[in-house]
Amino acid sequence: MKYGRYFLAQLKRIKKLLPEMLCLSVLFFGVTFFVGKTLITGSDYEAGKIKYRIGIMGKEEESFIDMGIFLLESFDDSKYMMELVKYTDFEEAKSDLYDGTLSALCEIPAGFYDSINYLSNDLSIKYYTAAGSRGVTGVFMDEITGIISDYIVYSEAGILSLYDYLDYKGASAEMQNEAVDKLFMSYMSTLLGRGNLVTVKTLGISNGLSTYGYYFTGLTLFLMSVLSFAGISFFIKKNMTLDKLAHSKGIAVPGQIAADFVAYFLCNVVCVTILMVPIFKMLKAKLLEIPEFFTTENVFLFKFYGNVLVAMVLICMFELLIFEVLEGTVNKVIFSFTIILSCAYISGYLYPASFFPESISKVGSLLPTGVAMTFLSSFLTMKGRESATLWLMGYVVAIFVVLCLVRTKKINK
Repeated sequence: MKYGRYFLAQLKRIKKLLPEMLCLSVLFFGVTFFVGKTLITGSDYEAGKIKYRIGIMGKEEESFIDMGIFLLESFDDSKYMMELVKYTDFEEAKSDLYDGTLSALCEIPAGFYDSINYLSNDLSIKYYTAAGSRGVTGVFMDEITGIISDYIVYSEAGILSLYDYLDYKGASAEMQNEAVDKLFMSYMSTLLGRGNLVTVKTLGISNGLSTYGYYFTGLTLFLMSVLSFAGISFFIKKNMTLDKLAHSKGIAVPGQIAADFVAYFLCNVVCVTILMVPIFKMLKAKLLEIPEFFTTENVFLFKFYGNVLVAMVLICMFELLIFEVLEGTVNKVIFSFTIILSCAYISGYLYPASFFPESISKVGSLLPTGVAMTFLSSFLTMKGRESATLWLMGYVVAIFVVLCLVRTKKINK
């Protein structure tokens, strides 16, 4: 009975904060939705919506450049990921490169066509990138230019070898030209048809999820994490008087912790449930198309909602520990904000954890926020469910024990 009265007292305390939490939850939802839209739009290359724009500049041999652009845009598989833009003014091209309009710029020098035609190899294409464009795009473009350069060199070696062989055999000039033309066309067929040599399979951006599925999962958990700031007044205490009084009345520390957690958790459930309604409506209306949601039947959506609540148990418990350990109003506001956002970031809520250095990625996956991410991801991928569930349950129990130890120490001071 005494535990029930203590729980009701805590529930009344946080109930007073519910209107404020709901208002801030809607605000957080709007911000998170905007962040999610920005992140997913920035990842639209996977869906073929964004192409690398490559500038091609050359003042001479216009027909040669036009023919090359036509062949690549008409027959080559690169047309799906690259857009070639022709320039005649270097300053204009350089300006677009600095502005980010172009991913790279290739300058074809005068006489390059003749250099290839006569197999002299004394001229080379100049390749430009902006200083900040290194990384995946820079490496990708380096590989393209390297492949093309190697192809030209080795194909020319093959043609010269064929000339020498036919000349050694005493073939006529007409036969030599015909054989070289056939070899050249064979090279071109191989280059333009290289897409048939491989099969591309997308395994997912991280945790086995698609880009849209990953960001949806991460941002859902991020939204739950920031809800604690809406109810931070619940955790601010001037002293431990009430806790000591409850303890003197026979309400043990584990009972206090359980009552505090359940009251806080139920308030979060109300906020998350209200926010999930528009999300599920958007999924049903196909305004949000996420591959992992292969069905939008109510049964599947309720299962996902149930898993969200289970993940929220760990997040709420972790936040309760942070607020319990920190002392002082300023510390609770500033440091809790920093800790929660930092943990969410390195656990991959806003940016795939697989893109971090391996050491940081491992730390992020072992944090409570990372375990929650793994658990919710495992529901959508149906892989590693048992392991993820055991980790989550283990963390909940471990954090509860630590919470009891921390509060006991405070009460006994």
